[in-house]
Amino acid sequence: MYIWFWVFLLLLVAYVAYIILRREGLKMLAYRRYFSQPGVFEGETVLLVEEVQNPYFLPLFFVNIDGYMYNELRLKGQPEGTMQEFTSRFYLPPRTQVRRSIPIKCTKRGYYELETVYVQNKSRAAKAALFVYPRVLPFQESRSMENEMQNLAESDRRLLQDPFSFAGVREYRPGDPFRSINYKATAKTGALKVNERDYFSSRSFMLYIDFHVPEDSESHPEIMETALSYAADMVQKAINQGYNVGFAANCKKQLGREKHIRYPMRRGQEHYVEILREMAAIRISEGCSLTWLMQQDIDELYNVDIYIMTANTYDTNSSFSGIVSVLESRGNCVTVMVER
Repeated sequence: MYIWFWVFLLLLVAYVAYIILRREGLKMLAYRRYFSQPGVFEGETVLLVEEVQNPYFLPLFFVNIDGYMYNELRLKGQPEGTMQEFTSRFYLPPRTQVRRSIPIKCTKRGYYELETVYVQNKSRAAKAALFVYPRVLPFQESRSMENEMQNLAESDRRLLQDPFSFAGVREYRPGDPFRSINYKATAKTGALKVNERDYFSSRSFMLYIDFHVPEDSESHPEIMETALSYAADMVQKAINQGYNVGFAANCKKQLGREKHIRYPMRRGQEHYVEILREMAAIRISEGCSLTWLMQQDIDELYNVDIYIMTANTYDTNSSFSGIVSVLESRGNCVTVMVER
């Protein structure tokens, strides 16, 4: 009996000592988290990566790290429409680092920044930021474009290949129209060949989105989200075809206090990603007038394909129509796409 008393006392002292030392070890714990990609498109899945480092000489058991997640960034297994709380539990051997990845589905465009976590119920800064770009909807192929936006007769003519040009012959690819088949080359080679067309000569592209709310418009947010999705597709195609691409919108932003967005015309994938990030951080709210925004660029636009997405109809005597007339007089091709 006497021996068991001392064994129990020794275990109790060891346990109390471990609790005290564990508390010190938790203070030394290093934690960081980040998303596997800085930006993804709406509907895609991204990984939230957690890294925990234990520099202590003792193992740390059952380390709980609690956090919260935006409803728009859905954790696997979490029911829709509920506040998402999650706990990551770690076992950390001495002087080791553990990495864990959590899949997250991005259900809505936006800019999301995580701020803090709770390590054993104590708050700790752990920032992680993610851009969710608009879902890309094919501008030329989607029938919903015909239902939501009305484009003028030649709205996409300069994004398409020039049917009167000839750049060579290539192999047939699924989706090529049958009218492009080169029958002489097909008969000569025994393989299906099609004519390769060149693109139109104008290599500059400027896109405006008007966020002014029409009177009695209940579906304005949905229309603007759709416009951003079509805009993402148009910008992507123009960039891929080597265009100088610019983008502007009279909207407010999640990041900063500016009341409009303007990106000058440039080429390249880095420029495309910059525009996508701006699109992700857009608030569906008018910041300034469209006419004022276009007026800032009017002296710099010559021989440019200009597209304007709007949910408004402008009178022929309005200042907007006057700006369009000036732009067209300078060799620009202006297309206004209006909600039906």
